[in-house]
Amino acid sequence: MELVERVLSITRDIEQAASLADWPEAARLTEARSPLLMSLSADQKPAALDLIRQIQAIDAALLADAAITQAELHSEFEAAIGRAKAASEYQRMARL
Repeated sequence: MELVERVLSITRDIEQAASLADWPEAARLTEARSPLLMSLSADQKPAALDLIRQIQAIDAALLADAAITQAELHSEFEAAIGRAKAASEYQRMARL
């Protein structure tokens, strides 16, 4: 049970980092948590299973948030590239 509680604590830390858009910290915590997750055994007490379900729910929400953030960043990147191309074209035309 102690191990599951530790994994849940780290998961909540990951959730906090993600809510602050501190994706490098979220990734670091995820890497630190991974070996602990792998060491969980299949046979757990019902209370531990409840905590594991909480971990799974938080992870699912984080993945959804990360996908949305990635899509937003991609859109912003594409818009920035478009603006850079427009500025470049303007400079090219100004030199003529």
